[in-house]
Amino acid sequence: MSGPGRRQDGARHDAVQSIARQLLEERLDELTSRALEQLEAEEAAYASADWDPVQKREGMRRTLELALTRLAGGPVPRTVSRATEDVGRERAEQAFPLTALMHSFQLDLRTLWEAVLAEGRARGISADPDFLDGLIRVWEATDANSVEVVDAYRRTERDLASRRTEVRNRAFSRLVLEGEQDPSTVAEASTLLGFSEHVALTVVVVESVPTGDPALSQVDDALRRGGLLRHFGWMGDELLGIIRHGRCDQEAMLAMLQPFAPWRCGVAEVPGLALTARGIRFARAAIRSSAQPGVRHVEGHWVGAIMSAQEELTGAMATGVLRPLLGLRDSDSIIETLRWYLDLGSVAEVAARTYRHRNTVGNRLQAAEEATGLKLSRPNDAARLVLALAWLETDAGTRFRATVS
Repeated sequence: MSGPGRRQDGARHDAVQSIARQLLEERLDELTSRALEQLEAEEAAYASADWDPVQKREGMRRTLELALTRLAGGPVPRTVSRATEDVGRERAEQAFPLTALMHSFQLDLRTLWEAVLAEGRARGISADPDFLDGLIRVWEATDANSVEVVDAYRRTERDLASRRTEVRNRAFSRLVLEGEQDPSTVAEASTLLGFSEHVALTVVVVESVPTGDPALSQVDDALRRGGLLRHFGWMGDELLGIIRHGRCDQEAMLAMLQPFAPWRCGVAEVPGLALTARGIRFARAAIRSSAQPGVRHVEGHWVGAIMSAQEELTGAMATGVLRPLLGLRDSDSIIETLRWYLDLGSVAEVAARTYRHRNTVGNRLQAAEEATGLKLSRPNDAARLVLALAWLETDAGTRFRATVS
């Protein structure tokens, strides 16, 4: 389109810019006062905020000046170019609600819209379609402010969360490494992690779980739904965690940790935060009680945990018992039957559980006794067999079995 119509249309759109310049030069302080008054009347979070009144006013003034400058189409002064960045960052640092912050920018829009429209009436152009079309730029200017302030707010939130996580992880690492010797480390961890020093905890160790595996969020979601305070952190390739289990029993806790079952996961209980390192040692012993993956509580695997903790001594004893057993032609079946018997203590029960004839069970137990020279009827001999079979499940026992077979 060309000719007078185009110039007239441009002139009418320019009226919005002209009004913005006038407001910027003559009425910025008045508009700031009006916007603040409306904000404190309509938004309780702002009215109750304990901020310096001068700084509160200055923040409002700068954002209005930025919006009017954008509306006027002029260059943005350096003094206000970071107005939205500063407001978004400061409100995030103050933990001010984002919804209340967004409400303030809605009131900015209302304040500027009403002021531009009132000036249009004074100029006799308020009903002009082209002027009304130009009002869309008021929304565009305040919307640009809103987008920038939300971006700054969320970016600051992420930065603050990252810093808090870093501080908490550092406190947790110190607790694991120094907590048993340094009460101040325990007190610091209690404050930063939110755990009472004297509350009972479940301690978890998981080997080699990938950092991005869904199991981590699945466990965290389960613990959150159970209302259980927790903290997890990495040390090397181990995931370590502490959980305030409250009234959650052991069975329920192990169920919530089941997403870790594809890896070796050890669990232990300690009576207080200062004993976290001991809990980790116990959980690691539960892990070493078997070469197989799975979630294991140390209380259900004491024998294997103890055997794995005294590798040289128990290895010497166990290999002496196991070597002749593993040399038998049907060693796997004999060892399986022996495990059942040591667990149940009755030939009849073993036969019923394993669907074997009682004579078959008896023959296998006799073969074990003859090969090892140990008698199942003697408590000390039976204890040696229990310990040797528990050791056979550990990493060291698995390696030994491979060398014999």
